[in-house]
Amino acid sequence: MMRRPLLLLLVAVLLTTFVEEPAGPDGYRTVAVEREAVGADSAAAETASSSAITGALVSLAGLPPVSGSLEQSGGSLVFRPADEGAMAVFPLFRTYGPSGATRHPAVSLLEVANGREDPIFLFHLGAAVVETSVPGILGELVAEPARVEELGTPWTTGTLTLAAPGDLPAAYRIAQELYLSRYADSVFSVFGRPERPIGVVSARGERAGRLGEYLAGRDSIAVSPSYITSRAQLRHTLAHELAHRWLRDHPQSAEALKAAMAPIRDPLRYGFRDPDEQLAESLAFAVHFLDASRRSGRPAGPALLESYERLVPGTRNAASLLLTFPAYEQHPLAREAWALKGPN
Repeated sequence: MMRRPLLLLLVAVLLTTFVEEPAGPDGYRTVAVEREAVGADSAAAETASSSAITGALVSLAGLPPVSGSLEQSGGSLVFRPADEGAMAVFPLFRTYGPSGATRHPAVSLLEVANGREDPIFLFHLGAAVVETSVPGILGELVAEPARVEELGTPWTTGTLTLAAPGDLPAAYRIAQELYLSRYADSVFSVFGRPERPIGVVSARGERAGRLGEYLAGRDSIAVSPSYITSRAQLRHTLAHELAHRWLRDHPQSAEALKAAMAPIRDPLRYGFRDPDEQLAESLAFAVHFLDASRRSGRPAGPALLESYERLVPGTRNAASLLLTFPAYEQHPLAREAWALKGPN
């Protein structure tokens, strides 16, 4: 249970803070590409001060939320996924200029939502959105930004793209592996299979920051392995672009979903103020939610689906629609209608 004074202060901060909108629509797509780890070395990281471990859902680089644990380590916050995926490390503050320059918190409060027992807090932290009912150091830095001066040395891990920029053979190999993968077969069974194999985004498209695109004239999907930083992001890109293909072929369903879809509130989220992109993203989020529930072997409850819905409104309706598809007729949630109901 968090302290009431901190809760009230965080709500006050949220009500009085104006979020600056991004210059373009890419939002979380802009992920720094590094070839080496940055920050303090691993030995310093191990000896840095740590805080208690708390549970959280983290949406990294615009992807659907993943459950795991958070732990402070020096001037950084470490996220360890519960099931799969690599550890992610987020510096808690930034400095501009020479060593010893003024520290600026890297965290901001995005939203306070009603939980079943405690309030749920959503924070921007670097290229991630963190959802937790125990705000800890994130809440403290939002309420008292001067506390960054008390933090230890920040550190992080390197970020690699799947293919090096300009390495077309590697990019095409990754695209082919994706096309032949079990994941591709599963998502093709939902949205249909394009006539042509998966290709690579053109150099012009990469310069525009596109992770993927659907080419209607060729009926093909292209991805950008030299811009994508994880296999999860690669799979999500495929689902998103295939959703565009399905929506084009089913305009009545698209209009029905769009009519019931609330707008994205996060100005950094892909699809903000772009209903067509939000609609495709909601279907891709729904695929992730249903597949995660099926892999776990147990139906996911409404609380988890509500986390998806907070990030990309429309996900709940999209998941309800997908459960009527033949690909999901044996899904546990197809027989558990209660699981897709919204909060009371």
